[in-house]
Amino acid sequence: MYEFSVEQAANNIHDHRTKEYFREVMNNYFNGNHRSALVMLWTVVICDLVYKLQYLKDIHSDEKAESILNEMSDFQEKNPANPKWEENLLKEIFSRTSLLEGHELDSLQALHRHRHLSAHPVISKADILFRPNREMVLSDIRVALDSVLTKPPILTKQVFSELVEDLEKVKDLFADNSQLKRYLESKYFKNLNEEVSSQIFKSLWRVTFKIEDDRCNENRIINSRAVRILFDRNREALTEYIKNNSPYFSEISDGTPLRQAVFFLGDYPHLFNLLSEATREVVSAKAKSDVDLLAVSYFLSKNISEHIEMLVNLIKTNHACSFGGTHKIHINHIHDLMRHAESAGIKNRINKLLVVMYVNATNFDAADSLFSQFIKPHIRRFDKADIEILIEGIGNNKQTHCRGRAESDHRLVVERAMEVIDEFDVSEYRFLPEPEEP
Repeated sequence: MYEFSVEQAANNIHDHRTKEYFREVMNNYFNGNHRSALVMLWTVVICDLVYKLQYLKDIHSDEKAESILNEMSDFQEKNPANPKWEENLLKEIFSRTSLLEGHELDSLQALHRHRHLSAHPVISKADILFRPNREMVLSDIRVALDSVLTKPPILTKQVFSELVEDLEKVKDLFADNSQLKRYLESKYFKNLNEEVSSQIFKSLWRVTFKIEDDRCNENRIINSRAVRILFDRNREALTEYIKNNSPYFSEISDGTPLRQAVFFLGDYPHLFNLLSEATREVVSAKAKSDVDLLAVSYFLSKNISEHIEMLVNLIKTNHACSFGGTHKIHINHIHDLMRHAESAGIKNRINKLLVVMYVNATNFDAADSLFSQFIKPHIRRFDKADIEILIEGIGNNKQTHCRGRAESDHRLVVERAMEVIDEFDVSEYRFLPEPEEP
């Protein structure tokens, strides 16, 4: 059974001033001075609530926090000997902010009554000064820690609600990720502590990869961009957070959420093995059912060389002469593959994939597009083996060599073949054009 520890909980107090004041509460409690502990505990709670409001006002320009502070300050100035403002502060924070829940307000009001009884004699009682027992004081200390002292000044649900509403409004405004990052960083992320950041990441994960409703569907792309930006801010801590909360993060819905999750895991392959085995099986099956998804599913391969070979084999097996229509790889994902291959020192290994995509074109339009995007820009780095596979594939697929642009396109192939293949004789290939006269 979990045993509450005052010392451990005190380590989670956010404000350093509050943490210092709370040491006095602990000293009184552990020395048996329960009445003094209660009186000081209430004072610490009020101070910490004021610090939280000041933080919201100064850092986040929170108008409600500023208004409450001004009202309490005015009351104090007009009634310097009246502590009623402390009780009012509690009620105003509950009714006008997200800092307190209903049950927390009730518990804190009980603490206030215990503090009042501990500080003020009751003449009509035989024992005119209240004697709180150890259990009561420990309960009130726990209430103070859980309800106020260990909470971050800005709460997750408040930030998250504002964030998703804002993302919905700006989803068409920031096409560039660097612009969106600057916007979110300046408005939301720069002042988040690790705890709140983790909770917001958890909530964003849910609306991006779990929930399926009209609003989430409409905003899934912008939310997925925000998830990446937030994760990139603190990869190490959030990776550990996912690891420690694997069942939650393994809840990924089928359809569009699963597709977006594959893209996300493709960017951060190390997260894949942190998910449950059942979820990994679902994600793997989804990735292998779509060549475009498979292209970014780096988490399924040991290295980039193996990943490229897997794509080559899939296209040759499942999409022979049927590639480039419904089944295709987005150019951005090919560029990602190229960057990974270059980083691994195997830049030219991807040439085989480019060739296999083209020679399996499903129709003339697909062949035109595949050649212009993936063959023409890169043919100067094709070696003998690449060109031989390319020429053989062209000959085996009429969609490549019978199209209108074949002559001009394939003349580039012939020129490269003459450079890398000794004594290349174009006359042996009736489907290839003669090279231009020098």
